[in-house]
Amino acid sequence: MKIVLLLLSFFLGFLVVSTGFSQNVVKQDTVKSVVEVNNTGKKIITDTTAQQELSPLDISNSRGLYILTRDGLMQLRIMGSVRFSALYDIVELPTKNNFITYEIPTGSANHKIPNYANSLSWTRIGFEITRKTKQGNVFIRIETDFAGPNNKFRIRHAYGQVGRWLVGQTWSLLANVSDMPLTVNPSGPAGAVTLRTPQIRFSSRKKGNYFWDVGLEYSQIDLNQQVTDTLSYTTVQMLPDFTGRIGISRKWGSVQFAAVVNTISTKDTQSKVSNSFGFGGFLSGKINLNKSQSFSFQVNSGKSIAHFMSTFSGAGLDAVFDPATGKFKSLYSLGAFVSYGSHWSHKISSSLSFGSANIFNKSFEPCNSFRNSISLSADIFWNVIKGARVGLNYTYGQRWNKDSTTGRASRIWALFYYDF
Repeated sequence: MKIVLLLLSFFLGFLVVSTGFSQNVVKQDTVKSVVEVNNTGKKIITDTTAQQELSPLDISNSRGLYILTRDGLMQLRIMGSVRFSALYDIVELPTKNNFITYEIPTGSANHKIPNYANSLSWTRIGFEITRKTKQGNVFIRIETDFAGPNNKFRIRHAYGQVGRWLVGQTWSLLANVSDMPLTVNPSGPAGAVTLRTPQIRFSSRKKGNYFWDVGLEYSQIDLNQQVTDTLSYTTVQMLPDFTGRIGISRKWGSVQFAAVVNTISTKDTQSKVSNSFGFGGFLSGKINLNKSQSFSFQVNSGKSIAHFMSTFSGAGLDAVFDPATGKFKSLYSLGAFVSYGSHWSHKISSSLSFGSANIFNKSFEPCNSFRNSISLSADIFWNVIKGARVGLNYTYGQRWNKDSTTGRASRIWALFYYDF
């Protein structure tokens, strides 16, 4: 929290000292306030983020306090969101910020132990700076929340953008968050990809309704590193992930195909490094059935790419150790979801989603190894006033192991938040 206050003090102090703006607020509406400098009449710069991916739970471009410098060449946007969640688990799950089907206990461990929890860890604060230059707008975005381990401070977005180049951390090219359904669960249905990565990205200028992007991204390979009592391995990153996507967006909706090639490098206690490659394809999109109804989908499959799915984050399912050969063997994964969304009015919207996350097991894996899981969720959101929203959710999940033992869990979830 001290870091947040320090950042706020720094930015506001800088603007007051260097620009000397007068206290003249142009009241365009109650949603967006623009502080002008000495009645210059300068207009705010179109937000660069309007051209970037915004997930359904992101802070809208219409929120925030916009401040202009005297010469009108720089704009600062201060934005934030206070978010409170309350949940009730029928079967206790260790993660409260997401509903993770991989964590559902199976067999005799699947006891119905109800659990209630509250959280404010999704509360966010961010800054966006746009500066006009002869070469075009330079845009910087920093956004944080408290959803790190043990509710610690976490960076969500931190990147700079000049022209068609982007450097920093933001949504992976493999995560088509713009077409995700609106759900209380920020990771979406089982099998969905909602990953943010450090990256270097080059984007095409839109020609008609088509677009493409390529990037070098950093995502950590996820392995079960402690394989025996006497033999252990660690992962090393030899090369970045090579990612790319191509898509089309029209009135009927949008479709996007993305792909990744990544390296899997392991080092044993004798510093001997072994390398292999992973790859995957990601198909996603949104079809507008009419003005108020839509259909969203996503399918991803490949080798050693399980860590891209929120369901498997931290589960060590990119590859498994084969004791017969003394090497890691890559695992193939498959994730998919479909979702139907409806806007009943300008205040009420809902969605019904089904997701699936699967691992293709090796013959030498233990019987209790994860095999596949599903989730079924229903969400409804009410826009109370501009910037304030209430969401209610019910999610049912089920997990199966290699030996077909199974476990079930369900959660009732509420989210209250105000974006300012």
